[in-house]
Amino acid sequence: MFGFSPVEGAGSVTKQLCGYLREKIESGTLSPGLQLPPTRRAAQELGIARNIVIEVYEQLTAEGYMTSKAGSGTYIARGIEVRSQATSYSPSLLVSASPVIPVAHNTKLIDFDAGTPDLSRFPRRLWSKYVREITDSEPANVFTYGDVQGTPALREAIADYLHRVKGIRCSTDQIVITSGISEGFLLLASAFSDRFRTVYVEEPTIGFVADIFRKIKYDINPIEVDHQGMNISRIERSAPSGLIVLTPSHQYPTGSILSIQRRQQAVTLAETAGHYIIEDDYNSEFRHKGGPVPPLQLLAPSRVIYAGTFSKTLSPALRIGFLIVPQNLIELVVRTKTELNLTTSGITQSALARFIMEGHFNRHIHKMRAIYKRKRLFLADQCRRIFGECVEVVGDEAGMHVQLAFRQDLYGPIDWHGLEVFGVRLYAFDDYAMLKGHHPGKVVLGYGNLTEEEISEGLRRIRQYTEAWKRGY
Repeated sequence: MFGFSPVEGAGSVTKQLCGYLREKIESGTLSPGLQLPPTRRAAQELGIARNIVIEVYEQLTAEGYMTSKAGSGTYIARGIEVRSQATSYSPSLLVSASPVIPVAHNTKLIDFDAGTPDLSRFPRRLWSKYVREITDSEPANVFTYGDVQGTPALREAIADYLHRVKGIRCSTDQIVITSGISEGFLLLASAFSDRFRTVYVEEPTIGFVADIFRKIKYDINPIEVDHQGMNISRIERSAPSGLIVLTPSHQYPTGSILSIQRRQQAVTLAETAGHYIIEDDYNSEFRHKGGPVPPLQLLAPSRVIYAGTFSKTLSPALRIGFLIVPQNLIELVVRTKTELNLTTSGITQSALARFIMEGHFNRHIHKMRAIYKRKRLFLADQCRRIFGECVEVVGDEAGMHVQLAFRQDLYGPIDWHGLEVFGVRLYAFDDYAMLKGHHPGKVVLGYGNLTEEEISEGLRRIRQYTEAWKRGY
C-alpha cells in the first residue's frame, strides 16, 4: 500500500510509516480528500499489525494530516500546503544519530507471551500413555462425536476437583465441556443473544472477549479497572441488563484482584438489575503469596457462570475448557451447543479425566506453582537490577505474567512494537484496551514459557531498546 516498505534498524514501523505518510501528504502525492483504506485492510496489505496502522492514523489525525468521519472513514485533510520540493523519505531521519544495533537475523525471538505455560514441563510420557490406552482399549464410541455436553467421566473429575480445591459445589449436569475458553464465550454469547444485547467488559482486557460479543452484535461497554479490579459502580443501575465479564481472581492484564466489596457490589447489581456474571478463572491455581482467592461463584451460584480452562495449567493444544452453568440456564446452553454442533475430542477428554482422577493434575499444579513463583521472583529481581527506579513491577503475586509500569515522564509515548527489531515481543496495555492512550508506559510481561536465561536476556534487550528510543526521541 502506498509503496511503503519498512527498513530494518531504522526505528519502529510506527515512526517509519508516520514519516512516510507525512512526506507523501506534504508532497501532494496523497491528495486532499483521498479516502484511506480501513485499518484492517491496510494492515493486511502492509503485512504489519493492525494496532500499528490504528496508531499511525490516530497520530496523523491528531497532527492534522488526516481527518476521521464517524461511520465514513479516514481521509487526507484539506488545507495542507504542498511543498515544491519534498524532502525524500529517509528512515534514517527518524532515529538518533547514535548507532542502534538490532539483533542478528538468526537470533531467537524472546516472546514474553502471557498466555502460554511452560510447555517443556508438559507430562508427555504420561499423556501419551493415557492416549494410547484409550485408543487401544476404550469402546468404539470414544471415536464418535460423543456427548455434546462432554464426557461424563471428565465432568465428574472436574466437579470433584473444583469441590476439593475451590469449594465449588455443582452437579455434573451443570458442567459443559468446551474446546477452550474462547468457545465457551462464543457459546454463551450465542445462547444469551435473544435475551441480552449488552455486555460489560473490563477495560483493559484480553481482546478476544469483546471481539466475540461484537461479532454477535452486542453493545460493548468497557468498564475501567484499577488496583481493586473492575469499578462496578461505573455500571449504572438503570443500565440495560446483560452479561458482566470478570476475571476476579487475577485480572488480565493488570494482575489486580477484585476486592470483596466490589464482589458483593457485583452480585447485588446482578440480582437487582437482572445481569448474569461470567467469571473467567483462567489461572487462579498459580497464586504465589498467601492462600487461593475464593471464586466469585461461591457468593451467587445462581447468578455466576464460572468459566475454566486447562490451556494455562497444562497446554493450550488440549483445547479443553469448561463452564459451570446455573441450573435454570443449563438447558438453554446445552441446546445452543447442540444447534451449533460444538463438540470436543472424546479421546482428549478421556485422557484428561484419567489424568485428574489419578492425582497427576494436582501434582502437576503443585510443581508448576513453585516453578512460576521462582520465575516471577527472578524477573522482579532482574527488573530492579536492570532498570532501577525507572520501572515498577505491579500486580498480585499470581499467574504467569506481571505488569511493568515504566516512568511516564521517560517512557510514556514509547512505541513498544519496535522492540521486535531487537528480538523481543511483548504487549502494551493499549493492545488490550478499547480506549487508547490511557496507559502510557505500561506493558505486560509473561514469563511462563521462558527460561531464566531468556528472561534476563529479554530484559537486557528491552533496556537496550528503551535507551536507543530515548536518544532518538
